[in-house]
Amino acid sequence: MNQIIIFFACIFLVSADYPDHVDTTYEEKTKPVNIPIYKKYAIPIPHPVIVKVPQEIRIPIPQPYQVPIEISQPYPVEVIKHIEIPVEKPEPYVVEKHVPYVVEKPYPVYVEKKFSYPVVKPYTVHVPIYKHVYQHSSKGKHWH
Repeated sequence: MNQIIIFFACIFLVSADYPDHVDTTYEEKTKPVNIPIYKKYAIPIPHPVIVKVPQEIRIPIPQPYQVPIEISQPYPVEVIKHIEIPVEKPEPYVVEKHVPYVVEKPYPVYVEKKFSYPVVKPYTVHVPIYKHVYQHSSKGKHWH
């Protein structure tokens, strides 16, 4: 009996969803949109714990040990040394020559001495230039 009631109830719901065939241009379209859902979970994250570990730092000290090859001490090293050899240049010397004419001494010497005279520079003056005022006459539309 319950199955028959459920069957009729389903038929009634299905028939109620669709209205009588009415001519209309209206049409509904649905499009599924994916919405991301973020969930927060309280998960305890283990953090590293600093544990001090005692360490012994050893610095190796070089120790002499026996070598099968005989090395003479001190070891001979070839040294190349560049020595600059001075080049002999002839030095100038004074040669006295007898001149056949008499030269007046002291010589007449003319000295031109130039004095710098400071010139006063003009100071700048601000002149406003208005862009909406024209300095020339128009060459267009005027009566002759």
